[in-house]
Amino acid sequence: MSATLFEDLPYEVQETVGYFMNYGDLSVCVRVCKDWHTIFHPLLWRHIDISWFPDPWYWDDDDKYFLNMFSKYAHLIHSLETEVDSCILTYFPLIFPHLTSAYVYGLHYGGSGEIAQFVRRGSPAGWRRLVFETLTHDEIAPSTYYDYKGEFFEALLEHAASTLEVLHILGEAFVLSKDINLLLCSAPRLKELRFFYESMHGCSGWLNAQEIVDSEWVCTDLEVLCCKIGKIPRPDITRDILDQPASVGTVSGGFEESLDLQRKIYTKLGRLTRLRELRLGFELDTMPPIYGRYEKEIYRQYDCLAMTLDSGLDLLKGLKELRIVGLEDMEIYINNPREQDWFAEHWPYATIGTSDYTTDRDHRSDSESEAEDVDQEADDV
Repeated sequence: MSATLFEDLPYEVQETVGYFMNYGDLSVCVRVCKDWHTIFHPLLWRHIDISWFPDPWYWDDDDKYFLNMFSKYAHLIHSLETEVDSCILTYFPLIFPHLTSAYVYGLHYGGSGEIAQFVRRGSPAGWRRLVFETLTHDEIAPSTYYDYKGEFFEALLEHAASTLEVLHILGEAFVLSKDINLLLCSAPRLKELRFFYESMHGCSGWLNAQEIVDSEWVCTDLEVLCCKIGKIPRPDITRDILDQPASVGTVSGGFEESLDLQRKIYTKLGRLTRLRELRLGFELDTMPPIYGRYEKEIYRQYDCLAMTLDSGLDLLKGLKELRIVGLEDMEIYINNPREQDWFAEHWPYATIGTSDYTTDRDHRSDSESEAEDVDQEADDV
């Protein structure tokens, strides 16, 4: 039987009550606490939610005690949720033997070195779920972004590819298409891949269409895919963009090239028959209305799948499990009866997300019409 120690008592007992207890009472308390630890600590420490983590530059005695306790019970932690900046992750315990899930939010400006270090050392058991969220649009850092290029994905592929089931990167982030695609080619258990675009600029991950075509995905059980797909020629876009022909600012290519590439993408997506959520477009959070239409013209998706029957949409008819389809702020033309009838027939239970959109030219026409109406009313009076 292991020795009973005063330090086995809860911190509150040590600091306050302990001084007023005799030796016999303390011994009883220690034995009760040890039994409590044995029975309940594996359950209580299985999931840890730390909404605050001490800055190493300002540690006091309470912070050091917290860190010691955190390290002491690290072997019991299976799931961790914490709000920290990435640099503080380096002060976490060197190892969590059974940790398989982590949700880290509150990340500021920076690169992927600290996150990569955390991924490499954090889970000998193998990562199953990783969620990283950048702190965006806050008063201190109004345009925060986080750089996940290079080292982070190297660590992910080396230490998590065979076990990873969920990866979410939320907020503004820089992620390379080739890294995302390589993960899809290397993670057979992957079920959820989500890049959430919260800002106007939406500088998060996206997939290059040609890279998708040239690769072989192994994640056949994928249930959630939230990621832009770009670099697709769209000669069918004939309207002006920012008062210039669409061809000026979009990917060049002819109709046959565009249709061939799109149909290959549809074919690959159509094999993911367990998909419940497919988000290829995201609502742009614009500036005030006076600037909003102009900014949407800049950041709206133009080199995306057209999502029309003529472009090959029918190749997705096997995705019977879909419940959410996100097509917001994409240059698509799906409001005609053919596409709407197809959605109703093949995705009857899915919510199709689109965005009402007014171009600068449409807005000017509306404004001119309103002005003419006002003038006419004045003349009538």
